[in-house]
Amino acid sequence: MITKTGIKVFSLFLILGILISLVSCETGNGPEPEPEPVPLNVEIIRGSMEDIDGNVYETVIIGGQEWMAENLKTSRYRNESAIEYIGGDNDAWITNTTGAYSWYHNLESNKDVYGAVYNWYAVSNPAGLCPDGWRVPSNLDWTELEEYLMAAYNLSNSRGNPGALGNRLKSCRQVRSPMGVGCATSVFPRWHNHDDHYGFDDFGFAALPIGSRRSDGSYIANPGFFGNWWSRDADGEVNAFNRYLTYDNGQIFSGSTQKINGYAVRCVR
Repeated sequence: MITKTGIKVFSLFLILGILISLVSCETGNGPEPEPEPVPLNVEIIRGSMEDIDGNVYETVIIGGQEWMAENLKTSRYRNESAIEYIGGDNDAWITNTTGAYSWYHNLESNKDVYGAVYNWYAVSNPAGLCPDGWRVPSNLDWTELEEYLMAAYNLSNSRGNPGALGNRLKSCRQVRSPMGVGCATSVFPRWHNHDDHYGFDDFGFAALPIGSRRSDGSYIANPGFFGNWWSRDADGEVNAFNRYLTYDNGQIFSGSTQKINGYAVRCVR
């Protein structure tokens, strides 16, 4: 049998519990929101290099490596032999196993916008795709870049984190970028807009999305969404490794894709 005294005690505890809940809500009890990411104060050391065609590229030193800060656009191998150019013949692109390149949508006017897209057979051709003293990065080269930056600047490589490594490597050129003059643009090359994820380009790597070529020979329709770069390492008979960035998250991804895809190349030394 519940007494009047018991009811009073229960009521007091109920009121006390409600008051504690209200105070907790007002004081913001719970996990603290992550701070808004800000640009890093990094001294960027720049250089330059020239390919066999005479194209001059900006380079950047990151840790113990020197990377191209632009995509390769050579039409010849290091030994001066021509790389096969395959334009609108999709069947020829699909069946090529000796090395080929193209310009996005087969327009040479895109050469200086995106650089060239190469299949992996051009990457691995013994004639040498990168200039003398330079190489197409291996998985270990990419991993060295990533691990150095994460350790040196306390960065994560988490896809949901707006301040993560991938966004730090991206160019700031983006639709409605909050990074100010010279960054907010709708002119290609640039990243598609996103409310949370945008490029900081803290290290001068200036990664931009490119017009990749698919394994069926067609080109992706919107070049503002993805950036894909080759690794020189094969992953079996059909695939090879790559790194890629997307407009809508902060991670740099390691992937494996068909060797007949057309991706960009960044040389390293």
